[in-house]
Amino acid sequence: MHNVIPLLTPNDFDFRQFMTEAEPQAKVVPAEAWREQLIETTRGAAPVTGALLPWSKTHDHLRFRGGEVTLWQGINGHGKSQLLGQASLGFGAQGERACIASFEMKPISTLKRMLRQAAMNDRPSEQFAGRFMDWIRGKFWIYDQLGQVKPEMIYAVIRYCADRLKIKHIIVDSLMKCVRGEDDYNGQKDFVDMLTSLARDHSVHIHLVHHVRKKDNEDSVPGKFDAKGSGAISDQVDQVLTVWRNKKKERAREQSARTGAMMPADLADAPDAMLICDKNRHGEWEGSVALWYHPQSMQYTGDSRCIPLDMMGDRR
Repeated sequence: MHNVIPLLTPNDFDFRQFMTEAEPQAKVVPAEAWREQLIETTRGAAPVTGALLPWSKTHDHLRFRGGEVTLWQGINGHGKSQLLGQASLGFGAQGERACIASFEMKPISTLKRMLRQAAMNDRPSEQFAGRFMDWIRGKFWIYDQLGQVKPEMIYAVIRYCADRLKIKHIIVDSLMKCVRGEDDYNGQKDFVDMLTSLARDHSVHIHLVHHVRKKDNEDSVPGKFDAKGSGAISDQVDQVLTVWRNKKKERAREQSARTGAMMPADLADAPDAMLICDKNRHGEWEGSVALWYHPQSMQYTGDSRCIPLDMMGDRR
């Protein structure tokens, strides 16, 4: 019998011991403690470290290291959680454990989408589903709670995941389920500040999903200043990534299917989505990555051939 993915719920686990602050750590350290690290920086370019995204063209630009927080933002319905789920499969293939805390999707919905992404098609067999569950054992956990959640519970869950389960990536989906509302600027600032402290103190990477403000239309690409709520959100995190789907191309494709007319060349050749880095505190690169969508697998791919990736293997 295939084991099910471990679920963490407030009813099954006593998180109270993780809700209290740990013993204060000494923060005042002599500058000489960094002597060797500083000298090492003079010996040539430092290698890029951290977990990779599934697409090879991002490997020299974007990494996900312990001690940092990445904001994944975008318009509602533009595939933030879907793309991040695919990225999480990639983290698992690299031997880095992840916990998904989605307060907007049931665990089975999250797993069904990841199963299609791993199977590379829209009809995974029962045998493959069993193989997939075997593969994710020891790689993925899910925190099972829908709706609003108190910040102190998130604090406890992250500490538990880091201390007891040795998890390296924690996905919080989404910010607005963890604060009172869009106008609770102080609550948002305090929550993100808490996440940055947890990431740093426990050497985990926290992926925070967030929505952007509505514009006149969704054809224009949002930037880091379009995040809902406080401007302190993007100020505090280490990386800001925007996921944007080319809805104009999608509409043209649908119209072409209905009428038989050719799509305009500029839209036919355009990418299906963009991953935009507007902030990269510990790297020099900021820019955009073009992606194409393979609907059967629900995967984003690196080029217009739309060949799905083997997320459970080594192929990139």
